[in-house]
Amino acid sequence: MSVTSDPESDRRAGVSTRTLLLACLPAVAIGVLIRLWLVHTPLVRMNADEGVTGLQAYEVLRGNFRLIVAGNEYGSTTETYLIAPFLAFGGGAWPLRIVPTALSVVAAYALFRLARPIFGRVPAAVLALIGWTTSGAVTILFLRPYMGYTSGYIALITALALACHAMRTDQRLVRTAAFAGFAAGFATWSHPIFGTVALLALIAPTLYRRRAVRRWWLPLAAGGVLGVSPWLLFMARNGWPASATPVVEASYTERIIRFIAELLPRAFGLRNELGEDWVGPDAVAVGVAALLIIGSIVGMVLLVIRKGRQALPILVAGVLAFPVLALYSPLSNIADGRYALPFLPELLMGLGAWLLLIPERIRDSPWLVITVPMAWMLSLCVPVVHQQAGWEWIDPNTDAKRMVSELESREIRYIAGDYWGAYLVDYLGAGRLQAAVHLPVRFEEENATVNAADPSEVAFVYQDGQVPYLRMPADHYQMMDLGLFDFYVPVRGVS
Repeated sequence: MSVTSDPESDRRAGVSTRTLLLACLPAVAIGVLIRLWLVHTPLVRMNADEGVTGLQAYEVLRGNFRLIVAGNEYGSTTETYLIAPFLAFGGGAWPLRIVPTALSVVAAYALFRLARPIFGRVPAAVLALIGWTTSGAVTILFLRPYMGYTSGYIALITALALACHAMRTDQRLVRTAAFAGFAAGFATWSHPIFGTVALLALIAPTLYRRRAVRRWWLPLAAGGVLGVSPWLLFMARNGWPASATPVVEASYTERIIRFIAELLPRAFGLRNELGEDWVGPDAVAVGVAALLIIGSIVGMVLLVIRKGRQALPILVAGVLAFPVLALYSPLSNIADGRYALPFLPELLMGLGAWLLLIPERIRDSPWLVITVPMAWMLSLCVPVVHQQAGWEWIDPNTDAKRMVSELESREIRYIAGDYWGAYLVDYLGAGRLQAAVHLPVRFEEENATVNAADPSEVAFVYQDGQVPYLRMPADHYQMMDLGLFDFYVPVRGVS
């Protein structure tokens, strides 16, 4: 099987770097506007998972350096170290938005570097821009600092790119193997789902280089150990991690069906975030989803046919990801877009393969960069956001900020109750509060401190309508209905 790369398409088309960057500007502008819109809708209201990331970032500033997500036995803390310097200048929502947004740009560039040797710069720029603002669900995810997700996604794309490079050439093979191993190891530390797909991508070059023990196997293994070393160190201290408990029960077959019928349509902007509704007429949305999913998988095969063995890692990882990731029972819960990320680079590359069938003069034209990503964003990102949020422009965190203000005005330092409320308020308190939750407990010492505090000094927060578990009679609290939360503030002087 021959190898055909197309790094000369830019020169053939006469596309300068300046022209290419200018052609990217319209799609970049739309992507920025969509993000500004999203952060002013309830769809990107801050939540407790983000609060935990922020709280761990505050710990970094205090000299407490965690290797794994607090309260977990897996999941990297990369994002906390990146956010911590911003928290030194101020808290709130903005540090939690800047870092994942910057990481999403890095992810888009990584996708560009994966696609460029195969398609050339112009189609690679198209895929990178689409990958940056694929849909409402994916763009929302790129605005949230979920630990290990965007960083793991970048590591996965890097491993894919290096696997393809190892199939193209044996030049500097030792370095390629070492970096590929490190990327796969780092992806595994970030989250096992990214590490799994990264390892699937390395099957093809490892078989192809099966006799290159010193030039491939050894540096690959060494890089892998180095990349996953933070998790190995954690396991050396705490033992082998237990399997995560699934939030939603589903069989192996049901998980595969959900990947295809729910997760990927949501990732392509055809199903609502956290909902079951299709975007637009159901028949049209189902048809478009089927076209994109089938087209991307068939496109991976086409990519191997047209570009040779360099595309094999994409095909192997893209096809095997479905049956292998379905082995993870926690992936039964696919309500948002985060579990779509391991599939996304391969699917986008598969869709990109169809660009190989259009004439070269069109494929290498900067007009392709101007039109295709803009059309994608306006048809597969804007409608799903509008269907869920309308043309709103609000501060979605007003209720949480009001709870913090109430606590500060009453000089209450302790907050307890539901996970989704307590840790969010704790983060927005910028180190002035301490929180205790029922489950899952992320910070044991804080939990113990709050549980030992005088009940008259502890406020409670629960999700709207949830049965509260209070430490004093109900008439000892002033209850406030604040949007999604019921807030219980102790009334002093009541005996």
